[in-house]
Amino acid sequence: MPGKILLNILLLFVFGALIAQEAYMDENGSAREVVLDQKIKSVQFYREGWRLSYPITRKHDDIPLILEFDELDEQPSSLSYKIVHCNADWTPSQLSEQDYLDGYLNNQISDYRTSFNTYFSYTHYALKLPNEDISFKMSGNYLVVVFRDYNESEIVFTRRFMITEGIVSIEANAHIPDLNMYSGCCQEVDFTVNHSNFPINDPYSEPKVYIYQNGIWDLSINGLQPQMVNSGQLVYDYQDENIFMGGNEFRLFDLKNTRTPTYYIQSIDYVSPYFHFTLKPDEPNAAHLYFSKDDMNGRFYIESEDGYEHELESDYVVVHFQLDMPFPMDGGSVYIAGGLTQWQFTEENRMEYNGEKGAYLKSLLLKQGVYNYRYVFVPDDGTSIDISAIEGSHFETENEYLILFYYRAPGDRYDRLIGHQVARTNTR
Repeated sequence: MPGKILLNILLLFVFGALIAQEAYMDENGSAREVVLDQKIKSVQFYREGWRLSYPITRKHDDIPLILEFDELDEQPSSLSYKIVHCNADWTPSQLSEQDYLDGYLNNQISDYRTSFNTYFSYTHYALKLPNEDISFKMSGNYLVVVFRDYNESEIVFTRRFMITEGIVSIEANAHIPDLNMYSGCCQEVDFTVNHSNFPINDPYSEPKVYIYQNGIWDLSINGLQPQMVNSGQLVYDYQDENIFMGGNEFRLFDLKNTRTPTYYIQSIDYVSPYFHFTLKPDEPNAAHLYFSKDDMNGRFYIESEDGYEHELESDYVVVHFQLDMPFPMDGGSVYIAGGLTQWQFTEENRMEYNGEKGAYLKSLLLKQGVYNYRYVFVPDDGTSIDISAIEGSHFETENEYLILFYYRAPGDRYDRLIGHQVARTNTR
């Protein structure tokens, strides 16, 4: 009997772990970023010292990654995390946790503080990776899974990050496409991988390349093979396979001041317990014209003009969006997209069409700071996102392209990340 009870407990544990894993897997079995608890807000993951950087660091580097987020509750929760190693396509690798981690496998997030000088109270959490409890043996893609009350089936959110070995260098150039058919709307990303100190026996099967526009996981190109193979060099110089829609510069608004409307704020009101910021009405870029302006490529940063510890003294406010359109768009939905919505496409940021106003409307709860955003159309089949239907697309747009170069030798059980580079278009 005791053996049967033990077996049932083990089966429940395995079954619960599988259900939890399904919560952050897509239809292809790739681990994705999700926020499953609406009390979690303002998730940021960056290289320490540079809040607008990508969550990528070198193996054995002394510069860690910082994960920060808020929970809309002044009483701290018991939150823990685990780390999942992934292949280049973000499917979980065949490695065991003991293969890729040193230290404890599951750890609590012990760095948390309650907000102060705010109208709405919340708890701010911070996690440094690696830390005294855990470090990384292998390079590659990783997923941090945050869960509640030591229960891995109670997942709160997940975030991707990367550990690179930095043993190859990448020369990259993002520019106007060579083919005229793409020259007005798109951008071409060419690059050369220099690996003179790292032998690659089969350049067509051992390396893998992924390119992400502005670090957005849904805007990527992969599967490229080198067009030319030179001694110690792999050249990826295509004219068609490496084309991205340029999109348009991100829109921007400023929430730092709760007393005086600043950039793109139409009015500010207080309805307990929140300040309400109404943005000036937006319009689609119907003529698809390009206007040069500085942006943060979809990111945001937290700041309050009255505070010193911005992560703790910045308040949560309600922001009201309005996109004027005489008729609703058929065949899909309009979303507010960017770091402010964690690049998720859920009911939380899907806009509703108001026939009386002739506009799409939506309100979001955001922390004081400066935000980029754009309006994105997602077809009903959900297979892609259209960044140009409302905003237009232009070769002049300033974008960043994150290039990740992986390597797997015959017999290896995982994809090593051995180099990365960021290429920029129309730098200002």
